[in-house]
Amino acid sequence: MAFQWIGKSSDGKTVILKRLELDHFRFPAYFNPDWEAANADHVRVGAILDVETTGLNHETAKVIEIGIRSFKFNRNTGEILALLEPYSAFQDPGQPLSDEVKALTGLTDEMLKGQSINWGQVDEMLSRSQIIVAHNASFDRPFIDRVSTISTQKIWGCSFKQVDWDAKGYTSQKLDVLSIYHGFFTDAHRALNDSDALLHLLSFQDLSTGKPYFQELLTEARKTTVQMVASNSPFESKDHLKNRNYRWDPNAKSWSKEIEKHELTAELEWLEECVYHGAFRGKHHEVSAVDHFKAKS
Repeated sequence: MAFQWIGKSSDGKTVILKRLELDHFRFPAYFNPDWEAANADHVRVGAILDVETTGLNHETAKVIEIGIRSFKFNRNTGEILALLEPYSAFQDPGQPLSDEVKALTGLTDEMLKGQSINWGQVDEMLSRSQIIVAHNASFDRPFIDRVSTISTQKIWGCSFKQVDWDAKGYTSQKLDVLSIYHGFFTDAHRALNDSDALLHLLSFQDLSTGKPYFQELLTEARKTTVQMVASNSPFESKDHLKNRNYRWDPNAKSWSKEIEKHELTAELEWLEECVYHGAFRGKHHEVSAVDHFKAKS
């Protein structure tokens, strides 16, 4: 399907982009103190979170910047109801930044020198949140789980994996590209900017359903899924597995992917027919909502 490109002229020759400002957020007209008091069970608090780090490996790299935006949302409709307080801070990693990190984030050693993140304040914000959302939660969550006493107990949502951007016509899932298609931009790869950009993006409505993107994410984040591990699979089956969206785990030396519970029987049948040519010799286990995107043990 054709995607919406907000800001594109009718003749298709120009695009107008606006730098994201907080007053660009639009909230439902019905939301006011009286409605909230009468419908308190519908109102929940969430947190959009983004980190910048010294590298990709959560076991060896360090967080150097964090940005969190708390917000209220309607748990039934996925509508963003109000912005709450932000938190943004630097962390001195105790080592020089690589040239790659400097180029990507715009951060310098001088900016980080002597700075520290108040993890107590981070935990306080996360403790009030019913869901924590990141654009690539498989990356952000393991970093936060290492330093937070709250994060491991919370449901995390991922706007990269739990919103079907392909079905909406978007061939890129990068936050800065999706932002441009929705008519706005911000200074990318700075933590709080990315958090606000993501929340604004999730407030847009799907053209086919009329529902906010955030509603789709909420639905997916609440599900219990099944982790399929195609261990002991024949080498010659790797292309079949890759084409079925399995990913290679070099540490476990196996292919794996998550599926919905109702897909389990069909997936086992496919594995037995196309991969093992006999009985399934891999593993599978349920993944609860609070365990999504945790680091693989």
